[in-house]
Amino acid sequence: MSQTWTLSLNTLKDAIPLSQYSVWVQPLKALESASTLSLLAPNNQVKDYINKHLKKQIKHAVAQHNKNLQIFIGVAPNVSSKPSAYKQHSTPLFEDYTFDNLVLGSANQMAYGATKQIAENIKGSPYNPFIIYGGSGLGKTHLMQAAGHLAKAQNPNLKVLYVPLMDFVRNITSSLRHNTIEDIKLFYQSADLLLVDDIHLIAGKEKSQEEFFHIFNFLFNGKKQIIFTCDQPPKNIKTLEERLKTRFSQGLNLHLTPPELEMRAAILLKKSQNEKINIHLTEDVALFIAAHITSNVRDLEGALLKLKAFVDFTKIGQTLISKEIIETALGDLIKPKINSVDINDIQKEVAKHYALTISDLSSKSRKQHTVLARQMAIYICHELSSLSLNKIGKQFGNRDHSTVIHAIKKIKEKLLESTEIKNDYEIIKLKLAHL
Repeated sequence: MSQTWTLSLNTLKDAIPLSQYSVWVQPLKALESASTLSLLAPNNQVKDYINKHLKKQIKHAVAQHNKNLQIFIGVAPNVSSKPSAYKQHSTPLFEDYTFDNLVLGSANQMAYGATKQIAENIKGSPYNPFIIYGGSGLGKTHLMQAAGHLAKAQNPNLKVLYVPLMDFVRNITSSLRHNTIEDIKLFYQSADLLLVDDIHLIAGKEKSQEEFFHIFNFLFNGKKQIIFTCDQPPKNIKTLEERLKTRFSQGLNLHLTPPELEMRAAILLKKSQNEKINIHLTEDVALFIAAHITSNVRDLEGALLKLKAFVDFTKIGQTLISKEIIETALGDLIKPKINSVDINDIQKEVAKHYALTISDLSSKSRKQHTVLARQMAIYICHELSSLSLNKIGKQFGNRDHSTVIHAIKKIKEKLLESTEIKNDYEIIKLKLAHL
């Protein structure tokens, strides 16, 4: 890589949002000559975005390190990848689980920094063992395997073993049946970098814990790096031997949290460019999907696949992917089913959204802002609750049947006429769906 570009990347990382850096800048490949810095994008979508939104920042960053370079932004030629130069010794690492394919945000920045530092210093890292813990689908396996890819790229002779915990249990069980337990232990003890997925699943498995304890001690004492993923802090794992809890907790344990809205949108944009997906999303559409799917990265990937299937089977043009198409394609993913909502919850969310009090919704105030909020609350109560119009009216200052009907009619009209009011309605419904 160009030395100038390496320095410029560090400058850009501090100058633009992490999600923007990760999706659009990080994939660029740099070629430097005496007078030109060529930045090659993986596809036209990335190139067009760079030219439109980031070219000025890139020029400024490069100029800080070499003012004499002219910048050219193009698309990298499609060169088939070379076969791997090393033999895998265990369950293969997933090809896509690299640092280059990782979207950065506040939710994973610290874990990313620690994982990369460990991968670059496998034989001298102070963080051993390193455990990434958090809920399902947040990218723990991606981070761990990215360390494996980077470590192998820097030293092809390094022995990296990746094993899902249940595969380890099956290996132990099989070796006990065939009297080959020492062979299995020697196999895992030969690792320079041991990656174990879902270590919490070893809880309650006494023989597996015993053998793993010996393997762990051997590797740790030999200054070999160990990285685990877990669904909770190791100290909280029930039926895990105390000696293992102690050893797991002596290293670095980092919590991976769900991605924030902008990071979820960036993940959608990046994954949409994958050759297996290859659909064109605008930033607005990505933000729209991300606002509705808040759980984890795996659910975002599932939404993209469902959208791709809809686009392929209906044969609509890529440029026609709008919010309306998203609502049709993703169905309940975008419009989650609200089973039962108390009228007090509806009043609370509407009042909060419009910066009013619940008592304002029942008051006699005719201020335009208060009337809109009151009518919105009545409309949503009619839509989501099984209460009669009379009972709804009683909850809003003993208003009569005709007033409730009028409120419902006005909001129906405004939902068709005003994008702002429609957005208010969708946001309130989304919050109620997640109560």
